[in-house]
Amino acid sequence: MQDYIGKSISDVVNEINDHYFLPDIQRDFVWKPEQVYLLFDSLLRDYPISTFLLWNLKGDYLQEAKIKKLEFVKTSKEKNRENTEINREKEYHLVLDGQQRLTSFFLVLKGNYIIRNRPYDLFFNVLSGIEENDGILYEFEFFNKDREGVSPDFDEKDKKKIEKIWFRVKDIYDIKDIEEVSDILSDKIEKQYSISLASTQKKAVTRLLRMLKYEKVIHYYPEVEKNYDKVLDIFVRTNSGGTKLSYSDLLFSTIKSQWAEARDKFGVFLTSVNKGGNYDFSNDFILKTILVIEAKNAESVKYRTKNFDNSLIGKIKEDDYWKKLTSSISLAVDLLSEKFYLTHHKLISSDNALIPIIYALFKNNIKGFGAEKNCLADEQIKTMRVWFIKGLISGVFAGQSDNTLFKCKEAIDASKELFPANEIENKIRLETKKRFDIDPSLLDRIVYQGKNSHLILSICYKHAINYSPKMQGNTPEQDHIFSQDELEKAKIDGNKVNSIYNIRYIGSSENKIKSANKFETWMKEIGKNETELKKHLIPRGDWNPSQYEKFLEARKQLLIENFKY
Repeated sequence: MQDYIGKSISDVVNEINDHYFLPDIQRDFVWKPEQVYLLFDSLLRDYPISTFLLWNLKGDYLQEAKIKKLEFVKTSKEKNRENTEINREKEYHLVLDGQQRLTSFFLVLKGNYIIRNRPYDLFFNVLSGIEENDGILYEFEFFNKDREGVSPDFDEKDKKKIEKIWFRVKDIYDIKDIEEVSDILSDKIEKQYSISLASTQKKAVTRLLRMLKYEKVIHYYPEVEKNYDKVLDIFVRTNSGGTKLSYSDLLFSTIKSQWAEARDKFGVFLTSVNKGGNYDFSNDFILKTILVIEAKNAESVKYRTKNFDNSLIGKIKEDDYWKKLTSSISLAVDLLSEKFYLTHHKLISSDNALIPIIYALFKNNIKGFGAEKNCLADEQIKTMRVWFIKGLISGVFAGQSDNTLFKCKEAIDASKELFPANEIENKIRLETKKRFDIDPSLLDRIVYQGKNSHLILSICYKHAINYSPKMQGNTPEQDHIFSQDELEKAKIDGNKVNSIYNIRYIGSSENKIKSANKFETWMKEIGKNETELKKHLIPRGDWNPSQYEKFLEARKQLLIENFKY
């Protein structure tokens, strides 16, 4: 077994997009600024930044095996692009583990982070390092790149100077020699701002320069395996821990190796089907749908690279299959928005609940809505809608639902009906411990911002809530009818404070205006407005915190009366 190789950040960064590239199995850069801050804080504190795994290959093998290499991005909003230049004699390093960390170093030292569509650079607060704040000892922050290289922060509220002086990390990196640090700090900070830096602060800047340029803080294992399938397995195992990659990222490593257009095909389709951000369907969802459609048993529904064998990938690539698949998914999403009245991802607690409906549409080659051939009639749509909402509220598809999905498919295959809702429910009830049953007591367990809280309220509001208003101030928010403040002062139990029976929908601007106003005060303003009371299902009465329990019971009855799906 080979030993780990140590290199400085500068050594690697200077050769990125020359010797160091990314394999096509990697995803795009996704780190948020806070993750970059934490990385640099760890660097200055001499904390380990974990190891890296690189795939070392000669150019001749890259060319013969037709292995793609992607360039590191120069800004955080770019997509990784293929680099087609190959020197057959040259050794290339493709990053299997460590992409986000190396990209962060590259963007900070050679590129830019894009925030609000403007290029930003990373700055270091040279006065930090004394007191830890939220786990961060050394403070870093992105600022617009046009900002002066060193500048103080001011508190705009009270105009008092805050003890922060920012030094651009690129300028620190450009210092040619460590011996120059003290003189540069003297000229750029001490003289300019009439302050004296402590020796610990000067040492921090010196240490940052040393960590970036001289210390071998990047330790990587050079994988020389040439068998692509084995390397793929190494990649999957390396990246399966924590939250580094989603299942779709891992499965894409198999698919993209045989289908060059997969990334673009999936991306374009998801942009369309998510309807401008109203929905949040992902690659995971598409892949799970494919697995269910092709499943022979429950095991073949699971996210496993072996379930996407060459024959399945070959089938997905076919134009007719891809068109039929995407048409079925698109039609199911149209059902959500146009027939089920579920117009936003907040209302859908499990995307997987939609997959059996997609399978039925796919299997029966359904083209649209209406009485024509290969179209869904109103009665079939109603059946699907009731089944789907019951599936969400009952939690049948919560957690690991692979077995449940396969049971749904078996019931659909065994029936002459297009969508046999009753047979599906019976099969799941008999062969699993899950049930579609819903009783009024289920609402007792729904709480503020909890799972299915948006769906329950939307049904009670007759789906009259606009989740995508043109004005941001009209964005619907869940609001406590009796404010949290007044109930806490009355020593009401927290679970009862957040009960769904104390929650209504209002626009964000209205919510801010109401704020922590007492219910009694608020009722004096709207209590005479019968339309407003009916809209929010608020029971008539002179309610106050001492009568809160009775209020909850009265509103529960109103919600149950309106909970018709």
